[in-house]
Amino acid sequence: MILDIQEKYDQLSSKQKEIFAGYGLRQVKHFVEISLPNIEPSLPVNAVVQGVNANGKVQAIHADTQKAYLWISDLQWQETQSPTASFDSKQDFIEVWQIFELAQYELIDLSHIHRDFLENQPV
Repeated sequence: MILDIQEKYDQLSSKQKEIFAGYGLRQVKHFVEISLPNIEPSLPVNAVVQGVNANGKVQAIHADTQKAYLWISDLQWQETQSPTASFDSKQDFIEVWQIFELAQYELIDLSHIHRDFLENQPV
């Protein structure tokens, strides 16, 4: 169990609280520690990961051309003509990961922490 979970949760912005509730700490850890290191090296030159879009796809944008890319299931970036304007930002995932110090936990240990914590929150 994560010590001081309430104190850490209180440090989150409203957007980060949405990530905590919607993805859970296990998915946050997976995204930051496993997904990003695997997908960022294959980004098109001068493109950066923006975050996870409403369809659950990792979305990137080219800084100069504003071309948008999606990470697709066959493990490659694909240009898209319709990037999602709304997405959960990479930086917010990283902030949640840092605040909860997720590097020190195994994925399996994080499975239900967010749900158990939220179920005990006053309405």
